[in-house]
Amino acid sequence: MGPTRVDDVLIVYKSFMTRVGAGPLPGEITKEEAQKRGWFEVAAGTGRDRRSAPFDFELAKKTAKINGATQAAMTKLDSLFPNCRSAKQYSDLPKEAKDFIKEVENKTGVPIVLIGTGPEAMEIIDRRK
Repeated sequence: MGPTRVDDVLIVYKSFMTRVGAGPLPGEITKEEAQKRGWFEVAAGTGRDRRSAPFDFELAKKTAKINGATQAAMTKLDSLFPNCRSAKQYSDLPKEAKDFIKEVENKTGVPIVLIGTGPEAMEIIDRRK
């Protein structure tokens, strides 16, 4: 499908960053800290530990611009804010989670329309109209 046929581009963010292997990862935390925060992951393909760091607003802004994003999804919000786990409505989110979502939207210029609040497929807030 050609780009002239696309009206919306949905970019997907995770509430924290992960990387496998060497290379820069600004704000990287230790494996122990990642485990404590619930951010520790293992790569599905290689089985290698993923390195973790807090969300990078500048990188998110850059990727939104490069990809021409018109909407965004945020996964694993419950890993950052456990008290929003399984929330089904935006109004059910705690203030700090809403503030984080608003900050991402303000800094990237892209509305977050889908928010993952748990590991199950239906643990999602859909803000699309």
